[in-house]
Amino acid sequence: MKVTIYKAIENPSIEDVEQIIKEKLGDKYTYKSSRKASSVAGKILNSRTEDTITVIKNAYHRFVVVVDVVKDPTSESGKCTHFRFSSAELAGWLAFLHKEGGLLGAFIIRLIYGSNDPIYDEVRNIVKDNFKIEEQTVNTGLSALLGRK
Repeated sequence: MKVTIYKAIENPSIEDVEQIIKEKLGDKYTYKSSRKASSVAGKILNSRTEDTITVIKNAYHRFVVVVDVVKDPTSESGKCTHFRFSSAELAGWLAFLHKEGGLLGAFIIRLIYGSNDPIYDEVRNIVKDNFKIEEQTVNTGLSALLGRK
């Protein structure tokens, strides 16, 4: 399995990313941002390990941009910023229906809301176009352990 990592060259902060997204999309969608906890108690209660911005169109179409600062021995500062994109988050009540409804429930929910939406590409392209990003494809899974490419 191959995973694409988006590494930011200039190391933008979560506030920079949030500002660009809100500036480009305006009042078209609603936004929810969450910051990672910095204290031990906050990590236990909040359980957030990374900064995220969620762009919400409706209960089904939500797109999450994760801004994660990780250690990088090759950079001058010793840290680098990675972006991850996810469309897996659902509203609480819809997530419950999606889990409990099984395959038929998931099919009906997709019929109601539609399976794909331009919001995903729109937000991803805003981040890619406004920040200098280097894409890296990394081999993960069992084939990486066995040394296959």
